[in-house]
Amino acid sequence: MSDVVDPLDSLPSAILADVLGRVADAGDIAASRLASRALLAASYHCPRVRLSAAARARRLRGRGGGDGATAFRLAAANVASLLGTHLRSLALDASQGHGCSDQAIWAKHAEFDEANDLHLTSGESVAAWAATAAGPVLREVDIADFWPQSCWRKAEALPVISRLCHNLSTLRLRKAWLSVDGLRIMPNLTHLALESIRLDDENLSTLNECFPCLHTLNLIGVGGLKDPKIHLPQLKNCHWEVSDVPRSLAIHAPNLVYLELKCVRPGILILDTPSVSTLKLTIDKLGPTVQVDGLVNLKNLRIESSDLNSLLRLFSESRDVRTLDLELPASAGLSELYEAVEPELFSRATEVKLSPRFSYELMRRIVFSMTSYDCRSCLRKLLVHMPPSILTACPFIPLINNCAPLCEVTVLFHADSSDATRQAAASSWPLRFPDITWQWGTWQ
Repeated sequence: MSDVVDPLDSLPSAILADVLGRVADAGDIAASRLASRALLAASYHCPRVRLSAAARARRLRGRGGGDGATAFRLAAANVASLLGTHLRSLALDASQGHGCSDQAIWAKHAEFDEANDLHLTSGESVAAWAATAAGPVLREVDIADFWPQSCWRKAEALPVISRLCHNLSTLRLRKAWLSVDGLRIMPNLTHLALESIRLDDENLSTLNECFPCLHTLNLIGVGGLKDPKIHLPQLKNCHWEVSDVPRSLAIHAPNLVYLELKCVRPGILILDTPSVSTLKLTIDKLGPTVQVDGLVNLKNLRIESSDLNSLLRLFSESRDVRTLDLELPASAGLSELYEAVEPELFSRATEVKLSPRFSYELMRRIVFSMTSYDCRSCLRKLLVHMPPSILTACPFIPLINNCAPLCEVTVLFHADSSDATRQAAASSWPLRFPDITWQWGTWQ
């Protein structure tokens, strides 16, 4: 009997290795090794690997081998040793534990777990894979720790990574308490994401010093901050969701073009960001000290706040804002709804988005008071979320009357709106306003 020809033998091993890298999941890669000699050979050159403690435990339990609790950290080290200098991206996820019900309860109720088998950000755990031949060549690292084990242990992941992973460009760490003692400068790191992190760097001074070349910074739910100041001259994109209530927030970033900031009410807010063109701000109310004089290039503005009037005056006056996206918090009362927006705001914007919480009554008040304003040739795009109702007449006629010719209007009906309401609007509104380009959709 002749040997069966492997159809993958004709493909270059580099292509097969790249295919396996796109698969990434360590369990799937291991299974593919059994299917083909070519894939087996290519697996030793795989550039990207992702290991999940929960997925690995499910596979082991399915084979009757327990959950491999003590072996997950060792598995990560073995993969890094096996792939060596071929490995470019490593992702380790223990956020769901081993996928068992007890651990799910611990995570849900933030209970402590005295074990350390899934504490992936500890110095020992990180060094196990970073000290291999893979460490110096890695470009991307993504670690999600198991919170019941990591929340009460200060971890040395950042100092160890800075010492052993010299060429790292992207780093994402989640669900851990991180120390910055001994952190070294990482000139090649351009993308950093910290999510659900307790960080021992209350002013962010160490972060600024050791990551000077960041282009993208995401700080999502980072606690332990008192007077944080981002001072990064090369930063271009920033997403910052502040979990604490610090006394002040400051961003000094001359090349920043995109900023998404979510906070409560900082006493001092400083945005020294002259290049920002897109700002998405979620804030309760302004504090007593606000400095935003540098936003000279602001074009796209989204604000979610119960203090819209003050914020809009602050950010849109004397600026050429073209896209305006307005939202109100769920806690906003009826009086705040009616006082939220002044009609003349629409006279300067070319694109306006009215969010779901702008009720029909508020929308009617705004647009019917616009009859004394001339917005013609300005508003070119309008997006409206319609509330659940049986309304069939167009409720924002004055706004449409002042739209620029060939304006594009997108109407999103609530999912509970009847088909009759949708059909009536879709058939009658375009006939009344033939110069408008209508688009229809649904929101939940």
